[in-house]
Amino acid sequence: MTIKTRTTRWLCAAALAASPVLGHAFSGITDRPNDFLSTFAGQASSTDLDVLSATVLYNPATDLFTLSSTMSGAIGSTPAGFYVWGVNRGAGTAGFAANGIDGVLFDRVVLLRPDGTGSIGGGPALAAGSVTISGDTITGVVSGSLLESTGFKKSDYTWNLWPRDGAFTGFTAISDFAPDNANFTSTVAAVPEPQSYAMMLAGLGIVGAAAWRRRRSEA
Repeated sequence: MTIKTRTTRWLCAAALAASPVLGHAFSGITDRPNDFLSTFAGQASSTDLDVLSATVLYNPATDLFTLSSTMSGAIGSTPAGFYVWGVNRGAGTAGFAANGIDGVLFDRVVLLRPDGTGSIGGGPALAAGSVTISGDTITGVVSGSLLESTGFKKSDYTWNLWPRDGAFTGFTAISDFAPDNANFTSTVAAVPEPQSYAMMLAGLGIVGAAAWRRRRSEA
C-alpha cells in the first residue's frame, strides 16, 4: 500500500468520524413488560399500549426532536389507542399527583397516533410524514419551534410517555407510564466543531483529486 493510499484512507475515516450523528440515539429508557396500571380500564390484550422502550433524540443543528418508542405488540392493535409524550420544558408540574404519580412533570404534550398523524396537544398538527410506524415501533419528528422553552435549554428537556386507550376517559384511559414515576432526558446529537468540517471537506477533496488523477492515468 502506497503512502498516498494510506493517507487517502485515513482522511476518509477521519471525514466519516467527524460527520454529525443525526439519526442515532445513544440512550433512552426501558420499561418492564406487562406492567399495566392497576387503574387501566382497558384490556391486557392491548399490548400495543405496553411500553418496552423509549428514546428522544434532539438535533440542535436542525432543531428537531425525534420521539421513538417500542411496544409489546403491533402499533394499531387497540382501535382507539394513541401515544402521549409529556415534555417538561422548564415549567413542568405534576399533572397526575392526585393519582399518586408525582414524578411525571410536564408543561406540554405531543400526541402520536397509529393513523400516522400527530399534534401538539389539541393544537398544531405535525407536518405530514412526521409520524412513522414500523411493526411495534412508532416514531414522531417534532420541530423545536413547536416546543419553545419555558426555562430549560431544549437539550435539557425531560420526557415521559403514557399510551392511552381513547375508548375510556380520564386517568383510567392510561395504560402505562414510561418511566413509571419520573422523567428521562433527551439524547443530544453530536454536532462537529468547525475544524472537523474542514477536515471532512479536505479529506473529500483529496479523495476526489486522487480519483481524477487515476482516471487520467487510465485514459
